[in-house]
Amino acid sequence: MDATLQDFLGNKPSMETLKPDTQSAGTKEQPEKTSEVVLEQAGEAVPEQVDETPQVVRRISGKQRRASLEEYKESFLTVPSIEDRKPVFLSRSTRDALDRIVRMFGERRMSVSGLVENITRQHLATYGEDIEAWRKL
Repeated sequence: MDATLQDFLGNKPSMETLKPDTQSAGTKEQPEKTSEVVLEQAGEAVPEQVDETPQVVRRISGKQRRASLEEYKESFLTVPSIEDRKPVFLSRSTRDALDRIVRMFGERRMSVSGLVENITRQHLATYGEDIEAWRKL
């Protein structure tokens, strides 16, 4: 794996070397939770403790995905009523990404402008009080 992927997964970069496991197959002791890793830094060996607890990857069922899609549609893909329209400028890549979402999941009358309106309303509802408090600082 490359170093970026290893950092994302919580592993150390590939320049580390792991010590071989010294437990014999005949012993029935509990394996240690940590192992010693040796890093070479400027020609010196520095021991470091690393936690070897396995990372649990949880699968999302199709039912959970459908429920989250329905929640997303209810929050962002309902056709809003926009009274006094004003233009908003987006980069082409952002506009294309939003347009793709609207075409895939939106209803017949849904538009990118409606999606941006819904996202903005949600943002203001979530952070409105904080924005007012920050304004007074």
